[in-house]
Amino acid sequence: MTLDRRLAKLDQTLSPTQLVLRWLTEAHSYGDLVPYVNSLLAQDPPVAPLDRLAREAVHGARTAMRGKRPELVDAAVRSSLRETVFRFELVMRINVTTMELLNREELISALFASQLAMLLGEAPGKEVAGESHLRRLELCRRLTLLRVNELLASREARSSVEARYLDGHAALFPDVAAAFDAQLRSSQEVAATAVRAAELDGVAPTPAEDPDALSRRATDLVADLVEPSKSEALDKLGEGRQALDIAADWVRAKMTPRTVAVDEPVRKNQP
Repeated sequence: MTLDRRLAKLDQTLSPTQLVLRWLTEAHSYGDLVPYVNSLLAQDPPVAPLDRLAREAVHGARTAMRGKRPELVDAAVRSSLRETVFRFELVMRINVTTMELLNREELISALFASQLAMLLGEAPGKEVAGESHLRRLELCRRLTLLRVNELLASREARSSVEARYLDGHAALFPDVAAAFDAQLRSSQEVAATAVRAAELDGVAPTPAEDPDALSRRATDLVADLVEPSKSEALDKLGEGRQALDIAADWVRAKMTPRTVAVDEPVRKNQP
């Protein structure tokens, strides 16, 4: 058997997760999502990776079920398509939502850094001006810690999803992952400065931390990654009714108010 035939035989036995991971390795070689997409558009005709993955999933399922009853083959093909398309959509959603988060955090971090610099330049007085200074410093401390926790929750959610659906393989393109790590460090530095400044100026200590707050937020973010990806995959496979049900349940869950205090404390440190 030639090498090409051996490789082809191996490809026929790849699971949906393995198919997506093989594609992801190829895509990650471009470093970032934008140059990868540009490389696809530059080909004539443009290449749609999902189309390729779908064909491979169908071929693999039919090969594995050769000789079985048609209804069993059809069920296996449908299952393989669902799992493959879902994982593809999940990878894309992880990257897009992370890039959106980073765009927001860059602006928010710059805003907090400038506000903190202004507060550090003030000399708090003994009366109204001093009280205003302390209130603003306490607010800056609280909000910077909240933003750090949002980044930590995002990372925890992403790791959980990768472990469950991608065999622990990183979904983020390398450049996006590096940008995330850099932003987390920057946000942590701003928050640490705010905490230290508040201590020096006599702001009351932060309330006791809720050890489960970050995990709860991470759980919400897991749903924000997984449920829309499931819905999108089913919609692309022509299962609109089920896709709509999943999307509706996800939106309904997000709109259900949680009984939590407005200033609920959150963890400042990595879990």
